[in-house]
Amino acid sequence: MNKKERFCDVDNIVEWRHIITALLTLIAMAGQGQVMEQRGQSGVHSNYAESRQKKTEGQVKCHVEGTLETDAWGDEIIICEAGTDLRVVDEPRFHVKAKDGHFTYNIETDFPRLYDVFFLKQYETGRLFVGKFLAENCNVNVTMFADKKPRITTNGDEGRKHAAKDSIEDVRFWNPVREIDDQLENPDRRAEFFKADFISAINEAKTWNVDSLPQAYVDSVRQIINHYMQNRNEMYTTKGWQLKQQRDSITDGLRPFRLAYAKEHPMLWTLYDVLDAIQTLKHADDYVNFDPSEWEPYLTLYHDKFINLYPSHPIHDQIATAETAYRLQPGKPYIDYTVRNTDGQLVSISSLISGKVALIDLWASWCGPCRRHSKAMIPIYEKYKDKGFTVIAIARERNREAMENAAKKDGYPWQSLLELNDENLVWRKNGADNAGGAMFLIDRDGTILSTSTDAEELEPLIQKALKIE
Repeated sequence: MNKKERFCDVDNIVEWRHIITALLTLIAMAGQGQVMEQRGQSGVHSNYAESRQKKTEGQVKCHVEGTLETDAWGDEIIICEAGTDLRVVDEPRFHVKAKDGHFTYNIETDFPRLYDVFFLKQYETGRLFVGKFLAENCNVNVTMFADKKPRITTNGDEGRKHAAKDSIEDVRFWNPVREIDDQLENPDRRAEFFKADFISAINEAKTWNVDSLPQAYVDSVRQIINHYMQNRNEMYTTKGWQLKQQRDSITDGLRPFRLAYAKEHPMLWTLYDVLDAIQTLKHADDYVNFDPSEWEPYLTLYHDKFINLYPSHPIHDQIATAETAYRLQPGKPYIDYTVRNTDGQLVSISSLISGKVALIDLWASWCGPCRRHSKAMIPIYEKYKDKGFTVIAIARERNREAMENAAKKDGYPWQSLLELNDENLVWRKNGADNAGGAMFLIDRDGTILSTSTDAEELEPLIQKALKIE
């Protein structure tokens, strides 16, 4: 896997980084034919299927009032539980139409839950400015902007706790960071802060129609962008690099501040931060220069201090599931969970792979990279299928027809099981979250041999597991 940088709150302001993020998203889309959701924002779990399986008691009623400060992104807003993957679960109730620049929305749910709000057109283009709020018994006011996150105010108890933390963050961190970013984002000063070859590369990239580009060209461009991501200093002039380092010296203190504040000010929002941290650690390979020490303390904080905070809240089940998925690494036992077999009956995944060397292939019709990885496994499957090797493919879809059409087009010789609308939360349980897919090579005794999606890496492991010379 080629590493690419995610842009979390600490590092998501500069326009140039937004351009690169969008560019990498477009590259990842090549050959998919559909817009895929940017994974860079860390609301990362799909709660809809789980909440749908529970009776909503209506204990929480939240009223949302919104104002559009721009018409650049149209008048359609998405409001849904944080991490809902619209490629799989997209309900009419998530879509809100503004009228004359205003919109209203009512939420009734069983527990206070974290929600996302953003423009639909931003989602479709991959450049997302996501606002988050806790739906509790309260009123929420949202102001939507063209090129920054929504401004959100709330009169809920939990929301006010989080706002107090944010106000301190603004003074200590974000206000001085914005002053630096205003300089770096100034189009009249780009040549002062960024090197000419980098500016030229970005300007060229902005004109691309990625779907029409040859894959080899896309791969070469990805290498160039990855080089810049891994060698940040090569983007900047001396003056620009000094500003970048000044900015980094400020944001380096952000994560320790958040942890220290959380210890002294327990709140529901922190539990969602714990979930975010676990899933960030799970996808560490998606980052450049990733430092796990910034995120691991959240697990310690949770188990030492917060595991009994709001004990009946479903966030604890989500954290437990995410932590189990985080441990799904080579050498560890694979998990068991329920899937629907080809007859539509609920069965355990262990019953399908028992006694075999098995590749669990999580894929989707709308995920181009997943399908390329799956197709690459076809000759390997044909070579070893009569020697104890099998593929258990599970497709994450909105409807069966999409899976069947894609499987027929790609020529998969194995059958695919259907995970319809995240019914059994298979992706969450495997730590794939809002990713298109994943692969797990499992030995006969249930031990994970690999989580690679590269057929060339997997074949020798399959041979060894099958004891083939």
